[in-house]
Amino acid sequence: MKKHDIAPTLALVAICLVVTAALVLTHGATKPIIAGIHSQEADEARRAVLPAASGFEDVTAEVKPGLPDTVASVFLADGESGYVVTVNEKGFGGTVEVMVGIGTDGAVTAVKVLNHSETPGLGTKAMTEEYLAQYGGASDIKTDKLNTDRADATEIDTITGATITSNTVYRAVDAALVAAAAISGGSAGGPGEGAADGNAADGSTSGEANE
Repeated sequence: MKKHDIAPTLALVAICLVVTAALVLTHGATKPIIAGIHSQEADEARRAVLPAASGFEDVTAEVKPGLPDTVASVFLADGESGYVVTVNEKGFGGTVEVMVGIGTDGAVTAVKVLNHSETPGLGTKAMTEEYLAQYGGASDIKTDKLNTDRADATEIDTITGATITSNTVYRAVDAALVAAAAISGGSAGGPGEGAADGNAADGSTSGEANE
Protein backbone atom coordinates (compact mmCIF):
# COMPACT_ATOMS: atom_id res chain seq x y z
CA MET A 1 0.00 0.00 0.00
CA LYS A 2 1.32 3.40 -0.94
CA LYS A 3 1.92 5.99 1.75
CA HIS A 4 -0.67 8.36 0.34
CA ASP A 5 -3.31 5.58 0.71
CA ILE A 6 -2.61 4.97 4.41
CA ALA A 7 -4.02 8.25 5.73
CA PRO A 8 -7.53 7.85 4.25
CA THR A 9 -7.65 4.24 5.46
CA LEU A 10 -6.67 5.22 8.97
CA ALA A 11 -9.23 8.02 8.88
CA LEU A 12 -11.99 5.57 7.89
CA VAL A 13 -10.96 3.16 10.63
CA ALA A 14 -11.00 5.99 13.17
CA ILE A 15 -14.44 7.13 12.01
CA CYS A 16 -15.79 3.58 12.30
CA LEU A 17 -14.39 3.28 15.81
CA VAL A 18 -15.90 6.60 16.84
CA VAL A 19 -19.30 5.73 15.37
CA THR A 20 -19.27 2.30 17.04
CA ALA A 21 -18.36 3.82 20.39
CA ALA A 22 -21.11 6.41 20.00
CA LEU A 23 -23.67 3.72 19.23
CA VAL A 24 -22.61 1.69 22.26
CA LEU A 25 -22.84 4.74 24.52
CA THR A 26 -26.21 5.72 23.04
CA HIS A 27 -27.59 2.22 23.54
CA GLY A 28 -26.33 2.17 27.12
CA ALA A 29 -27.93 5.54 27.81
CA THR A 30 -31.28 4.80 26.16
CA LYS A 31 -31.69 1.19 27.33
CA PRO A 32 -32.96 2.10 30.85
CA ILE A 33 -35.20 4.79 29.34
CA ILE A 34 -36.76 2.31 26.91
CA ALA A 35 -37.13 -0.26 29.70
CA GLY A 36 -38.84 2.36 31.84
CA ILE A 37 -41.28 3.21 29.04
CA HIS A 38 -42.11 -0.48 28.52
CA SER A 39 -42.60 -0.93 32.26
CA GLN A 40 -44.92 2.07 32.39
CA GLU A 41 -46.96 0.79 29.44
CA ALA A 42 -47.22 -2.64 31.07
CA ASP A 43 -48.44 -1.08 34.33
CA GLU A 44 -51.03 0.93 32.41
CA ALA A 45 -52.30 -2.30 30.83
CA ARG A 46 -52.49 -3.92 34.28
CA ARG A 47 -54.40 -0.95 35.69
CA ALA A 48 -56.84 -1.30 32.80
CA VAL A 49 -57.84 -4.78 34.04
CA LEU A 50 -57.48 -3.99 37.76
CA PRO A 51 -58.45 -0.30 38.15
CA ALA A 52 -58.30 -0.40 41.97
CA ALA A 53 -54.52 -0.78 41.87
CA SER A 54 -51.93 1.92 41.30
CA GLY A 55 -48.79 -0.21 41.43
CA PHE A 56 -47.75 -3.81 40.96
CA GLU A 57 -45.08 -6.22 42.13
CA ASP A 58 -43.89 -9.10 39.97
CA VAL A 59 -44.30 -12.27 42.04
CA THR A 60 -44.09 -14.74 39.16
CA ALA A 61 -40.92 -16.45 40.33
CA GLU A 62 -42.34 -16.95 43.81
CA VAL A 63 -45.70 -18.41 42.80
CA LYS A 64 -45.08 -20.02 39.40
CA PRO A 65 -44.39 -23.59 40.67
CA GLY A 66 -47.65 -25.52 40.70
CA LEU A 67 -49.57 -23.06 38.53
CA PRO A 68 -50.93 -23.93 35.06
CA ASP A 69 -48.13 -24.09 32.50
CA THR A 70 -49.80 -21.44 30.37
CA VAL A 71 -49.47 -18.80 33.10
CA ALA A 72 -46.73 -16.43 31.94
CA SER A 73 -46.68 -13.89 34.76
CA VAL A 74 -48.39 -12.94 38.00
CA PHE A 75 -48.33 -9.44 39.46
CA LEU A 76 -49.56 -8.60 42.95
CA ALA A 77 -51.36 -5.27 43.18
CA ASP A 78 -50.28 -2.78 45.83
CA GLY A 79 -52.07 -3.16 49.14
CA GLU A 80 -52.74 -6.77 48.09
CA SER A 81 -55.82 -5.51 46.28
CA GLY A 82 -55.72 -8.32 43.74
CA TYR A 83 -53.68 -9.98 41.03
CA VAL A 84 -53.04 -9.46 37.35
CA VAL A 85 -52.32 -12.75 35.62
CA THR A 86 -51.04 -13.00 32.04
CA VAL A 87 -51.67 -16.27 30.22
CA ASN A 88 -50.40 -17.52 26.86
CA GLU A 89 -52.86 -19.91 25.22
CA LYS A 90 -52.81 -21.62 21.83
CA GLY A 91 -55.30 -20.07 19.43
CA PHE A 92 -56.27 -20.58 15.80
CA GLY A 93 -53.37 -18.60 14.37
CA GLY A 94 -50.82 -18.96 17.14
CA THR A 95 -50.33 -17.86 20.72
CA VAL A 96 -52.94 -15.56 22.23
CA GLU A 97 -51.70 -13.47 25.16
CA VAL A 98 -54.48 -12.66 27.61
CA MET A 99 -54.26 -10.43 30.69
CA VAL A 100 -56.78 -10.98 33.48
CA GLY A 101 -57.43 -8.81 36.52
CA ILE A 102 -58.69 -10.62 39.62
CA GLY A 103 -59.87 -8.84 42.76
CA THR A 104 -59.50 -9.83 46.39
CA ASP A 105 -62.85 -11.63 46.18
CA GLY A 106 -61.40 -13.97 43.56
CA ALA A 107 -63.61 -12.57 40.81
CA VAL A 108 -62.54 -11.27 37.41
CA THR A 109 -62.37 -7.48 37.22
CA ALA A 110 -61.58 -7.30 33.50
CA VAL A 111 -59.99 -9.20 30.62
CA LYS A 112 -57.76 -7.83 27.88
CA VAL A 113 -56.17 -9.55 24.89
CA LEU A 114 -52.65 -8.17 24.48
CA ASN A 115 -51.28 -10.02 21.45
CA HIS A 116 -52.65 -12.48 18.93
CA SER A 117 -52.49 -13.74 15.33
CA GLU A 118 -56.17 -14.59 14.96
CA THR A 119 -58.17 -13.88 11.81
CA PRO A 120 -59.51 -10.31 11.67
CA GLY A 121 -63.30 -10.28 11.63
CA LEU A 122 -63.57 -13.85 12.92
CA GLY A 123 -61.32 -14.67 15.86
CA THR A 124 -61.15 -11.03 16.82
CA LYS A 125 -64.86 -11.11 17.60
CA ALA A 126 -63.91 -12.96 20.79
CA MET A 127 -61.63 -10.11 21.82
CA THR A 128 -63.97 -7.14 21.77
CA GLU A 129 -64.63 -5.21 24.96
CA GLU A 130 -68.30 -6.12 24.72
CA TYR A 131 -67.60 -9.85 24.44
CA LEU A 132 -64.96 -9.91 27.18
CA ALA A 133 -67.27 -8.02 29.54
CA GLN A 134 -69.20 -11.24 30.23
CA TYR A 135 -66.24 -12.46 32.32
CA GLY A 136 -66.55 -9.54 34.72
CA GLY A 137 -67.53 -10.57 38.23
CA ALA A 138 -67.04 -14.29 37.56
CA SER A 139 -65.02 -16.37 40.01
CA ASP A 140 -65.77 -19.70 38.31
CA ILE A 141 -66.66 -20.21 34.64
CA LYS A 142 -68.00 -22.77 32.22
CA THR A 143 -69.36 -22.97 28.68
CA ASP A 144 -72.16 -25.10 27.30
CA LYS A 145 -69.54 -27.80 26.53
CA LEU A 146 -66.63 -27.11 28.87
CA ASN A 147 -66.68 -27.66 32.63
CA THR A 148 -70.43 -28.23 32.54
CA ASP A 149 -70.31 -29.86 35.97
CA ARG A 150 -69.65 -26.52 37.63
CA ALA A 151 -73.19 -25.92 38.77
CA ASP A 152 -72.78 -22.40 40.14
CA ALA A 153 -70.28 -21.18 37.56
CA THR A 154 -70.91 -18.25 35.23
CA GLU A 155 -71.70 -19.58 31.77
CA ILE A 156 -69.61 -17.98 29.05
CA ASP A 157 -71.01 -17.69 25.54
CA THR A 158 -68.88 -18.74 22.57
CA ILE A 159 -69.08 -17.08 19.19
CA THR A 160 -70.28 -19.09 16.19
CA GLY A 161 -67.52 -19.09 13.58
CA ALA A 162 -64.92 -18.22 16.20
CA THR A 163 -65.20 -21.28 18.40
CA ILE A 164 -61.48 -21.92 18.81
CA THR A 165 -60.62 -18.35 19.66
CA SER A 166 -63.58 -18.09 22.03
CA ASN A 167 -62.36 -21.13 23.89
CA THR A 168 -58.76 -19.96 23.81
CA VAL A 169 -59.81 -16.87 25.72
CA TYR A 170 -61.97 -19.03 28.00
CA ARG A 171 -59.04 -21.31 28.85
CA ALA A 172 -56.82 -18.32 29.52
CA VAL A 173 -59.29 -16.76 31.96
CA ASP A 174 -59.89 -20.12 33.62
CA ALA A 175 -56.13 -20.63 34.08
CA ALA A 176 -55.86 -17.14 35.59
CA LEU A 177 -58.66 -17.88 38.06
CA VAL A 178 -57.04 -21.18 39.01
CA ALA A 179 -53.71 -19.42 39.53
CA ALA A 180 -55.18 -16.64 41.67
CA ALA A 181 -57.12 -19.12 43.78
CA ALA A 182 -54.03 -21.27 44.30
CA ILE A 183 -51.90 -18.29 45.32
CA SER A 184 -54.48 -16.93 47.74
CA GLY A 185 -55.15 -20.38 49.19
CA GLY A 186 -58.70 -20.54 47.92
CA SER A 187 -60.24 -22.94 45.46
CA ALA A 188 -61.47 -22.68 41.91
CA GLY A 189 -63.01 -25.08 39.47
CA GLY A 190 -59.60 -25.89 38.02
CA PRO A 191 -58.73 -26.64 34.43
CA GLY A 192 -61.52 -28.79 33.07
CA GLU A 193 -62.27 -30.58 29.83
CA GLY A 194 -60.20 -29.19 26.99
CA ALA A 195 -58.46 -26.67 29.25
CA ALA A 196 -55.00 -28.01 28.61
CA ASP A 197 -54.98 -28.16 24.80
CA GLY A 198 -55.81 -26.10 21.76
CA ASN A 199 -59.05 -27.85 20.89
CA ALA A 200 -62.31 -26.04 20.56
CA ALA A 201 -65.21 -26.82 22.82
CA ASP A 202 -66.95 -28.74 20.08
CA GLY A 203 -63.95 -31.01 19.56
CA SER A 204 -62.72 -29.22 16.43
CA THR A 205 -59.04 -28.37 16.08
CA SER A 206 -57.18 -25.29 15.00
CA GLY A 207 -56.72 -26.84 11.55
CA GLU A 208 -60.39 -26.44 10.74
CA ALA A 209 -61.98 -23.52 8.97
CA ASN A 210 -63.91 -22.23 11.94
CA GLU A 211 -62.03 -20.39 14.60
